[in-house]
Amino acid sequence: MAVFEDEVWLPCSPDQLFEFLLKPANVARISDPRLGLAFVNAPDVVGEGDVIVFKVQGFGVVQTIEHRIERLDRPALIVETQVKGPMKSWRHEHMLESSKDGTRMMDRVTFQPPGGVLGFLVRESTILESLEDGFQHRSDELKRLVSAGGLA
Repeated sequence: MAVFEDEVWLPCSPDQLFEFLLKPANVARISDPRLGLAFVNAPDVVGEGDVIVFKVQGFGVVQTIEHRIERLDRPALIVETQVKGPMKSWRHEHMLESSKDGTRMMDRVTFQPPGGVLGFLVRESTILESLEDGFQHRSDELKRLVSAGGLA
């Protein structure tokens, strides 16, 4: 299993950030536009057990992916796992903790790259580089939103 980790500090409360992340429309706002993230089926606010269906463009191919919200612990943890998609496995943990004057958000993505022919083209190192770029964009967007007046 490959593991990607990222950390960002934001000057907002864990409650504010948690509520922001529960809304798929907000996730789309902070995602790298190169992904072309589009939700096909998702509630306005996700809850534990919900399955969300979305499309992304990765490595030149548009994929339809399904994730399940496995666990929500307010305001500290959101865990989502791939139900259907290109990876052999995918688990994303969003961990929030209160820090001096804000929130420390840590993300951990644990995955197994795809198998078959796709696995020859999309290797672990390529996925890790893509995650690095995507999370940098997300961090920059979150910082911009918070500095512009908060997470609405």
